[in-house]
Amino acid sequence: MTGNEQQSRVRAADVATAAGVSTTAVSFVLNGRDEGNISPATRERILRAAQELGYRPNHVAQSLRRNSTNSIGLVTDAFASSPFGGRLLAAATEEANSAGDALLMMDLGGRMDRAAEAIEALESRQVDAIIYATMGFTELDEPPASRVPLVLANCVTHRPSRPSVSPDDAGGAAAALEHLAGLGHRRVAMLGGHYSPGARPVDVGNVSGPIRWRAFRAAAGRRGIDARLVGRGWMIDDGYTAAMEALGPPEPERPTALFAACDRVAAGALLAAARLGISVPDDLSIIGFDDQEALAESLVPPLTTVALPHALMGSTAVAMALEAVRGETPDPSHRILECPVVVRGSTAPPRP
Repeated sequence: MTGNEQQSRVRAADVATAAGVSTTAVSFVLNGRDEGNISPATRERILRAAQELGYRPNHVAQSLRRNSTNSIGLVTDAFASSPFGGRLLAAATEEANSAGDALLMMDLGGRMDRAAEAIEALESRQVDAIIYATMGFTELDEPPASRVPLVLANCVTHRPSRPSVSPDDAGGAAAALEHLAGLGHRRVAMLGGHYSPGARPVDVGNVSGPIRWRAFRAAAGRRGIDARLVGRGWMIDDGYTAAMEALGPPEPERPTALFAACDRVAAGALLAAARLGISVPDDLSIIGFDDQEALAESLVPPLTTVALPHALMGSTAVAMALEAVRGETPDPSHRILECPVVVRGSTAPPRP
């Protein structure tokens, strides 16, 4: 008999014998129900015996007794191709593991029509709850159907019907304007960020763009600052084209600061500034949105940007799912997470 085989055969009854207690007492302690039932000294003796014997709980048996598999399903549209998926997944996994749960993920690879199939597959594995996460902020007409508690992450429905967690896009855009205003900028422009529902998938854009523009413009209005929207798109070449247009007027008329719809657009703006011989941040400030890993910090100069809280969304979604599994109603049912400004080297006061 190998050591592993011997270890796998250690039972709760063996722990009880070694500790000199009843199997009921062992069950109370190992299942976290000992408070008020077992003395601290007895609890310590049981835990020490379990450790010395190498006892490992039988999760299948526990699941049958509790009618719970201690697992949460995660369905997402595009983790593998997203620059942010790793943050959300790592935080969600850590939050689940800290609660003694496993996280089972299914990546749809952009095939949103397969969401129902993925949820059914997870339900067949008897997960206790499901998190439905989108990598780009999404407004859903209806939430996915699920027979178990379901939490939305980085997406919402038009009519609140499921617990959800999402970033404060509007608050982040307003914070970007406040950062530029605090530096003394009075002429600003936002680059890109279109949203065209009904267009081809590659041309739709994202609803975050209009949300960010409206909030940026409103914040500029409150400050008495001239703000305009230039260009469209979400990619580096879109940012380059939009920045070339925004920076075309003579120096007294052109903006002294650019707010990009995302960090990729900001990267294009940096290329345009270099092409025009405009120094960043001495002659022009640029601020992005996302804090995209391996991009924002690596640009020259490092990019000031608004950070999307993907890690916090992952851990919050799991916490809300666990609340629902316990029969609690998450309060509030929709949690909006701050998008803070991360100040780096691409913003500075305008030249006098």
